Amino acid sequence: MQRSIVLALAACLSLAAPSLAQADQDDKSYYANEHRVVGRVISSEPWNLQLDRGPHIILHPGTVINPTGLTLRNGMPVRVYGHITADGKFSADQIDLLPPGPPPWEFRRPL
Repeated sequence: MQRSIVLALAACLSLAAPSLAQADQDDKSYYANEHRVVGRVISSEPWNLQLDRGPHIILHPGTVINPTGLTLRNGMPVRVYGHITADGKFSADQIDLLPPGPPPWEFRRPL
């Protein structure tokens, strides 16, 4: 009885595995250029942002800053979502102000 259940489960998994692998590949290709940087602002100019860690960040028309209307100032903890451009720069797509306190510092690239 147990052996037939194990064999049935193994057969189901072998049929489902290719579709699961394809979904995993699609997710990786979709997020291949998505990156996230967390840090404190040390310099902010109209199209440039420098944090205390991570790469120099460039802003572009359409970069979203949350909350809307926020002016970035030195010392603000932020999380920046963006991508690496063809010339190797980090381009910000969205910048979120983090709540006060110690933020979860990280420079993360997807798997």
